[in-house]
Amino acid sequence: MNPTTPQSNPMLEQLKDIHLPDPVSWWPIAWPWWLMLIIFISAIVFYIYYRNKNIWRDNAIKKLTSFDQTNDVNFALQCNRLLKQISIHKLDQSSASLSGITWLKFLDSKLKTAIFLPSLEAFAFIPDNPKITIDTVQLKSACELWIRKVQC
Repeated sequence: MNPTTPQSNPMLEQLKDIHLPDPVSWWPIAWPWWLMLIIFISAIVFYIYYRNKNIWRDNAIKKLTSFDQTNDVNFALQCNRLLKQISIHKLDQSSASLSGITWLKFLDSKLKTAIFLPSLEAFAFIPDNPKITIDTVQLKSACELWIRKVQC
């Protein structure tokens, strides 16, 4: 007979099994986890909002780079059309009637620094006089800068 069996020792019969505590639950989580979750979700929402808000800029620049620069007049007319579309849809619908120097003043008024009037004044007269020559590289960089910097 073994001395540690319940038949040999009546005191062992009175012992009860060990009950382990309930496992620790994930819920409710502590307040720092809630704070981190709120910051994470806010960052995702802000990123999506900012990306969707400015996606038109990327599309406009892609369209600008797709224009053919070999024909000065055609390139200037396409740039003018693109800037008109942006200004009508994003800024002010009354800009549709602007042309010439007033059109360039309108474009420059939407930025802090003037980029069209001092050096690209010929751009204003291309639709009326297609014999004017214009530097397409300078026009493209000015249009791209305007698209990037305009506040909508």
